[in-house]
Amino acid sequence: MSLAKALSAVVLGLAFASSASANTLTYQGVTFNTWAIDADSLGLSILNAPAATGNWSGINYLKSFEIKGIGDVASANISGPGGFSVNVDNGLSANLGCSTGNTQGACFSAATPLALSNSMSWTINFTGTGLDFGAPHLKVQFLSSLNDTKASGDLLSQAIPAVPEAETYALLLAGLGLMGAVVRRRTAATQAR
Repeated sequence: MSLAKALSAVVLGLAFASSASANTLTYQGVTFNTWAIDADSLGLSILNAPAATGNWSGINYLKSFEIKGIGDVASANISGPGGFSVNVDNGLSANLGCSTGNTQGACFSAATPLALSNSMSWTINFTGTGLDFGAPHLKVQFLSSLNDTKASGDLLSQAIPAVPEAETYALLLAGLGLMGAVVRRRTAATQAR
């Protein structure tokens, strides 16, 4: 195996061995971040919700949200603003709350909708099997007013993609630099002949 191939294999191996620790998605001006705290705990933040655009323009409250696609969830508890109750049997509804069929995750609903702020954050502890926070699927239920009987705009319903750690990018760039040096050295050696 050539030196360039060996370096390439090492760099790619290191880059993919480093797992992503955070996920982020910006949708209609609102940013959703999730991160693994440990093997069974997930952090969730919602940023800039009062400045939402598109069909979320004018939202003022968060009624419910659902996290699924993370494994077989048996139970969950949540800490953070809003006093959310947890439902692992039903998912987020287009009406209010957690009232659809099997969620295969956990649905969180506030008895009184939470007034939106620019930065909201929760810690969620899950009990279950095969838990994996690599790309959690999130649904949200925003309201324009406390009297709304249906969610305002889209429910989001998207997986939040992983954002590679800075170390992953650094390793990749270092490997590309080493490969470039090897190619330059070989090109110079070939031209000298």
